[in-house]
Amino acid sequence: MAEINWQLVLCGINYKTSSLEQREPLQLGHDEIAAAHSLLGTIPGVMEGVILSTCNRVEFYFVAEKIQPPFEIVKFFFKRWKNIDISSLEELFYIRKGKHAAGHLLRVAAGIDSMVLGENQILSQIKDAYSSACAVHIAGKIIHRLFHQAFRAGKRVRADTAMGRGACSVSSVAVELLKTRIDKLEKPSILFIGINRMTALAAGNLENIEHGKFIFANRTVEKALAFAKKYNGEGHPLATLPELLPRADVVISCTGAREPVITRAMMDACLKKYPRHRLFIMDMAVPRDVEIEKNYHPALELYDLEDIGEFVKAGQKIREEAVPEAEQIIERLLGEFIYWFEHLKHEPVYNGLEKAFEDIRCEEIADLMDKLPDELKLECEEISRRLIKRLLQVKVRTSQHTRTE
Repeated sequence: MAEINWQLVLCGINYKTSSLEQREPLQLGHDEIAAAHSLLGTIPGVMEGVILSTCNRVEFYFVAEKIQPPFEIVKFFFKRWKNIDISSLEELFYIRKGKHAAGHLLRVAAGIDSMVLGENQILSQIKDAYSSACAVHIAGKIIHRLFHQAFRAGKRVRADTAMGRGACSVSSVAVELLKTRIDKLEKPSILFIGINRMTALAAGNLENIEHGKFIFANRTVEKALAFAKKYNGEGHPLATLPELLPRADVVISCTGAREPVITRAMMDACLKKYPRHRLFIMDMAVPRDVEIEKNYHPALELYDLEDIGEFVKAGQKIREEAVPEAEQIIERLLGEFIYWFEHLKHEPVYNGLEKAFEDIRCEEIADLMDKLPDELKLECEEISRRLIKRLLQVKVRTSQHTRTE
């Protein structure tokens, strides 16, 4: 039997190992994730993969050649992605392999690894990441099996234990935190910036309190108007924020913008005109939507994800008691995956054929590479590697079809 020359790997960074400021440049927006998966699929040595990017983590799950150090693959990705050098962040990244990589994903899906223990939003975020990888054909046999097992873990833990009770999302905890600060305000006007799952959950959680008007601002004004109709509020384009801020008592912001949507100049103008206007801002975005610092002005209170993390520590006792039971469910499902995974290693297409194809590739293009100018060598290398990868995927599908007949 040929030596197994590939491995299942997780390489990631999260709220436990890094600060919000350190993670911000690495965040992948919802509209960027498809292109990011396409890029990951072109990196030499990567056979399959999924990128999970949320407000609290950026994790790369992939099957890759053992000769490729996992952090170097992620480093190469960010260098190609937006010319970001993450060398200085290496100690903040964690690496898990095989069973430990799979177990980590199952725990993330179950909400055990979340800032808000039992968080339910993470499961839909994992599904979105997996769907994106499938759409660009970078998710293969191992990733398919692993992620579907993670979906089972997430569902069973929430259905069969107390892990899903209480406030179980970042947005719901953000609202709880805000309520402790604004309970003395008389019918506050609440401005929501960005229309997405996070702000929708926040609006739903605030709907039952005695408030003034809900105001929605979004880059696509039609979405803002649709939410305004639902909550009998107002909808506005994002460009009108300077006029909307003085009208709000509370601001909840969560966009996918790469630059702050509430700028320092905007706040300077607002507070200069209304120096005594009390304003509470909850910034749930990564990168952050608000440019100013927390001690910017005595009339302003600013909160972000790190404040949410501190707030939840005292309110998780019930879910903490459910962790051992959740771990038992995860261990059973992990055992099922590992049993399948260990048998998969003995399939020829996974334990030696890839190396044989690679040897043939190198042999066949060797003479051509000597004749090519330097600027074309890398392109030829990448094209030939992609060809081998696609041939292997065809071989895997053919093997699966043959076994089912």
